[in-house]
Amino acid sequence: MVPRQPDRPLVSEDPWDARLALARERLAPALLLVGEWVGAGHAHGEPVAARLRVRPILDGTALEVWESVGAHEDLCIYRFDADNGQLEVVHFLPGTVSQHPVELTADGLVWVTPPGQPAVVWSVRGAAVVSEVVWPGQRIAEVQLTYRRA
Repeated sequence: MVPRQPDRPLVSEDPWDARLALARERLAPALLLVGEWVGAGHAHGEPVAARLRVRPILDGTALEVWESVGAHEDLCIYRFDADNGQLEVVHFLPGTVSQHPVELTADGLVWVTPPGQPAVVWSVRGAAVVSEVVWPGQRIAEVQLTYRRA
């Protein structure tokens, strides 16, 4: 007769596994962006076309987001930083890199940027996702793009 195995917890008690599970859980609200998107809107007063490509990376603990607006392309990595308990974005532009905390809103997320810098706001509006870049004190977005699934 085979001896009965002791009951094992359903969730691993390994700190690394717990960290991975927490990172995936906290990133989950941003997963609605995963996929290919086409967009249109305006940037700096000019009409533009845009593309958005979003995929999970690093065992689902981060999102890689490529956004092409006209001839401009940038990369964002969204991740949950378990060390400080914060969702964050690392934003790569040609020649520069910035990092910002990200807060969830009722319909999306917003980058928490330093005073004097624009906020980046992502919101879900029906089947569309809208990206806006809004400077402090401005009521109208400097950049506004509406994306629909490709």
